[in-house]
Amino acid sequence: MTLRVGSRALAFAFVAACAGTLKPPGANAPRACGGLESAACGRAEGLLAAASAFSTVRHEYILDPTSSFAPGRGLEQSGASWTALPIACARPQGSPSASAAPRLDAQVIDFGFVGVSIDSVLVSADADISAYFSGGAGGGTHRVRLVAIAFVRDLDPQFFEATDEVSLSGQACACRSATHFVGAVKMGGMLAYETTVSEGEVHAKALDFVKAKIAARTASVTETRVGGLEVTGLDEPGDPASGSGARKPLSFRVSQPVPIAYAVYPVADVCKLGFPAPDVSPALVDFGDTPYGHESTRLLHVVNRAPFELRATVGARVVDVGARASADVPVSWAPQGDVDGCDPQQRDETLVFAPKQAGAPVTPGQQSVRLVETVRSGKARITRMERVDTGERRSPDYAATARDWTCPPDYAVAGCRTQSEACGGVVGGCSSQSYSVSADVRGNGCHFGCKGPSSLLFGSNFCRFDAVMDCKLSCGAATPGRASTRAE
Repeated sequence: MTLRVGSRALAFAFVAACAGTLKPPGANAPRACGGLESAACGRAEGLLAAASAFSTVRHEYILDPTSSFAPGRGLEQSGASWTALPIACARPQGSPSASAAPRLDAQVIDFGFVGVSIDSVLVSADADISAYFSGGAGGGTHRVRLVAIAFVRDLDPQFFEATDEVSLSGQACACRSATHFVGAVKMGGMLAYETTVSEGEVHAKALDFVKAKIAARTASVTETRVGGLEVTGLDEPGDPASGSGARKPLSFRVSQPVPIAYAVYPVADVCKLGFPAPDVSPALVDFGDTPYGHESTRLLHVVNRAPFELRATVGARVVDVGARASADVPVSWAPQGDVDGCDPQQRDETLVFAPKQAGAPVTPGQQSVRLVETVRSGKARITRMERVDTGERRSPDYAATARDWTCPPDYAVAGCRTQSEACGGVVGGCSSQSYSVSADVRGNGCHFGCKGPSSLLFGSNFCRFDAVMDCKLSCGAATPGRASTRAE
C-alpha cells in the first residue's frame, strides 16, 4: 500500500505544481479580498456563505497534499492536532502493486465539505480555533485555509489489520502511545484559499477569522485548485427577493482525482473483536425538491470495515452488508406541511449497525451513524385559471383578452393551456374563420390572447376561453453527486 500511495503522490505533486496563485488585477490596484481577483473573490465569498451548512459533517481526515504519510502509521491525538509516530499500528490487507491504478468512479462524490483547515487538520466553520494554535510548531506561524474538498468513490476500498505493534491487555489493546492510525487515502479534489497567520492574531471562531482575513486589504490570500474540483452553486445563495428560504446546496465535480487526504481511524478498529464504525456517505443526505406527500429515496453508500457481516437498520428498512464489503442502503422521506412557496426542512435519523450474528462478542456491541437530512418541500403544483370573454359585438376588443402571468416564487412554469374555447358561434370553434387563441410560455409564466374578425356593417363576433397556467415546485436546487445517488 505504501508503494500505491507513492504512485498516487506523483500525480498529486504534478497537479499541485500546476495550481495557480491568483494575483491582484494590477500592481498599483488597491488590495481587497486578500488580494484575490474578482472571480476568485466571488468564489471565496460563496464558500464562506456555504460553510455553516457543513457544521454537522464529521471530518476525521488529515489533509496531506504531499502524501507524506503511509497508511497504517500510528498517530497520537494531542489536544486539537495530530502527531505522527514512527510506528505502524495497522497494515492494509491485500496491498496492490505499485503499478496498480486506483479503481475510482469520479462521477460519484462520496464526501463533500466546506470548512476551514489549520495546517493539516479540518475544522468546522463554528469551531473555536484558538486550541489549534498551541505554540511551537512552525515557528509560531500556521497555514489557515478556507477549503472545499470532495472525495470520489473508491471502488476498491482499503481494509486494515493489526501489526505486531498492537498489544492486547485484557479486553483492550494498545499501540504504544498511538491513539489512532492513518487510514485509507482519499482521492478527489480541493479548492483552497490560503493565508499564513501567527498564533497571536487568532482569537475567534474559524469562519469569523477567515472572513476577517479575506476582507482585509493588507492580507495575502492565494487560491489553489487541485484535482480539477469545480463547485457549482457558489453564486446562488437563493433569491431573497423571491421570498425563498431554501439555500441552494453546492454541487461538487472532480475531473482529475488526486490523493488529497487520509482517513483517520482509532487503534481500537484493528483490535481483536473490535467493531470499527462503517464508513457512510454522503455526509449530508439531500432529498432535493420533494413536494408535500411525495416520497423521495436516496441511497447511502456503506463500507463495512469489519471482518464480519453487519445488519444495517434505518427506520423500517433492514439491509445486510457483507464482511469487508460495500452496500447501498436506501433512506426515504415524504415531507408534510402547508406552506406557500419553498419549505426547507431538516431532520435527523440514526443508521444503526449490529453484527448479523446475534450475540457476537464484539466491542462495541453496535455502531450508529447520525444522518442529517435536508429537503426543500412545498405544494407540488399551483394552478391559476381565469375565464376570458370579449363579449358579443360587431368588433370585439381582442386586445383585452391578453393575459401575462408569472408563476409565484419557488415555482416554475409547467404548462400553459386553454380550455372550454368558443369563438363566434361557428363550426370549428377558435381554430377557423380567422379566429386563433394562443397559450405560450414566456419566461417563467404564460401569455394568453385571442385574435378574430370584425364585422363592418352587421354581425356578432366573440372569443371565450379559460386561461390555465400550471406551475410546479422548483426551489432551484441541484442535488450533489449524480443520478445513481437517487433510488426512483
